[in-house]
Amino acid sequence: MARKGGTDRGITQRKGRKGWWVRIYVHGRERWFRCDTKSQAKALYGRLKADIREGTFFPEKFSPRKDITLRAWILRCLEGSTNRDIESERRYGRRWSLLLGKRMLADVSREDLRQIQAKMRAKLKPRPTNVPKEFQPKRRWSDATINRHFSFLRHVLMLAVKDSKLTQNPVTGLKFFPEVKRTRFLAGDELEQLRGVMHQNDWKLVAFAIETGLRRGEQFRLRWDQVDLENGILTLPLPKGGKTRHVPLSEEAKTILRSFDSFLRSAWVFPGLKDVTQPMDSRAFLRRSYEPGLRKAGIAGACWHSLRHTAASRRVMAGVDLVSVKEILGHRDIQTTLRYAHLAPGHLRDAVNRGSLSGTVTKTVTSQKGKREEKMQPIDYMVRPEGLEPPTLGSEVRCSIQLSYGRTQPFQTLRRRSCQGQGNGTASS
Repeated sequence: MARKGGTDRGITQRKGRKGWWVRIYVHGRERWFRCDTKSQAKALYGRLKADIREGTFFPEKFSPRKDITLRAWILRCLEGSTNRDIESERRYGRRWSLLLGKRMLADVSREDLRQIQAKMRAKLKPRPTNVPKEFQPKRRWSDATINRHFSFLRHVLMLAVKDSKLTQNPVTGLKFFPEVKRTRFLAGDELEQLRGVMHQNDWKLVAFAIETGLRRGEQFRLRWDQVDLENGILTLPLPKGGKTRHVPLSEEAKTILRSFDSFLRSAWVFPGLKDVTQPMDSRAFLRRSYEPGLRKAGIAGACWHSLRHTAASRRVMAGVDLVSVKEILGHRDIQTTLRYAHLAPGHLRDAVNRGSLSGTVTKTVTSQKGKREEKMQPIDYMVRPEGLEPPTLGSEVRCSIQLSYGRTQPFQTLRRRSCQGQGNGTASS
């Protein structure tokens, strides 16, 4: 490589910028390319000069068309977002704007994201005052929350790749943390305890969530024009799955809706306490009524989404098939509904009892009259030891061949006992 004044031509370090930079001139225009090390800069400079000589130089292969900061790009993406959970996206956007908002899109590296991922996992909640020293503070963010932050960043940077502002997404290939999926539902006695400590009007919202299985956002943003009490149907135009969903109403759910008079003053089924033109703030309801009710009732490990699990669990334990539960809850994939399969009565019971060592096996038989259970005997040769099975034609032939070679007396006695099971007399030795 040509050197000028003892330095490599076209390679330099820019003031206030990290890494090594390659500078070339194409058709009188100056272009800069960033590298992590000097060796990479030398190799890139040689390759770029070769492409220029051969006429195969395309600048868009090596750098984005226009530099833009991560904060500006996140704001641009949020302006055109149609996601139903836009509040969560804005919260994730504010977090990334504080962490890497001043960085250019091309300067966001995978190593920086790994360090941020480790720091978020190690960060703890501040220790409250007047607590013993042996108090162990909890983590500020769970693994699932950290994964949601990085999922949002991956989506935002993928839009930048599609818009040719990035050559590759640095989040791609980054390992996410494994998440613990809980299926916490409330038992019957827990529901009775919760009902006893909550106000009657507040309990109606909890009961309605169990009767319908709606998500929190779907329930608290429910409008009266989506309710059809005559046919018993709720129509959700844009739920989480992105398709219009129709939720059947139980008789108890209809009774709860008829007890509300909010249709006289608001378009929302659950209007706000101060402003009836806006829906009720679900977070405020949780802090004001639901979470204190859980603490008074002594119920631990439950949240509002546990009511959705309760709605599914109660129906599965009542004998409703999983496909119907999938349609009621609006799951996109049947695999999501299968988490409740172990609660179904008789689930895998017939399968595990077949071939059992017990004397009888219960089998479910389906007929035109319905389902009924019958008793059946297990297959004998599956549980008897070898040599004691009832004789067959093959065993008689094998026995005669073995006797012709002079088997000992114990074998002949065993053969005689087995042949007596036919009821045709004893076999001669």
